[in-house]
Amino acid sequence: MQKPAIPLTKDFNPQNYQVALDVAREKFAAGNPVKMAKLSGTLYNEAHSAFTVNCLNHLFTVSYPNGRVTYEDSDLQPPFALQLMMINYLARADGTPLAYDYIPYRDFEGGQTYYGAFVNTAIAPLIDVFGKQPELLETAALAFGGVPLVGMGGNAVLIYLFPRVPLLYQIWPGDDDDQLPAQANILFDRTANHYLHTEDLGACDIVSRLLIAQAKNSNTL
Repeated sequence: MQKPAIPLTKDFNPQNYQVALDVAREKFAAGNPVKMAKLSGTLYNEAHSAFTVNCLNHLFTVSYPNGRVTYEDSDLQPPFALQLMMINYLARADGTPLAYDYIPYRDFEGGQTYYGAFVNTAIAPLIDVFGKQPELLETAALAFGGVPLVGMGGNAVLIYLFPRVPLLYQIWPGDDDDQLPAQANILFDRTANHYLHTEDLGACDIVSRLLIAQAKNSNTL
């Protein structure tokens, strides 16, 4: 078992999000698990009634039909946001091939309404942490299976949240005297709404937090 870069706990309590989790699990339980696995690019073990889902280069088990999410063969659970997105991903996936054409959050249905909040929670923290050391983004991303990309502008890494939900992170460094401020962006494959609804895409700010935590824990900041 690899040392996880995602925080795990035995005593996870969704608190105010319990209703959302219950709704997601109900929809998940109504689906055909074999079909869901095929459409989502995951594995389903019929003998154990469980999916294996690769999330940020970490393997999680999602039991069917109760939707309990645990890390590999342990009883440890990931943060609520990842659990909810994982269950919704399995239930929503329709098998649409990736377009490899990346667009901003605001271009998805309803994304413009929440774009300001997405910038504040997911993008702005990247500028604060990686704006003057963009190469550290690539280093932190390695823990989550991130792959550096060239020719995309700035420092860019591609990270797969789920098998069919790639996230493109970009950082443009500012100059030393702040005449040209640093910039950042997070782009999604234009097919992302076939796998997650826009609200779940907005919750990808957790990936930004994980990248920042990884950089700090690695003593690179």
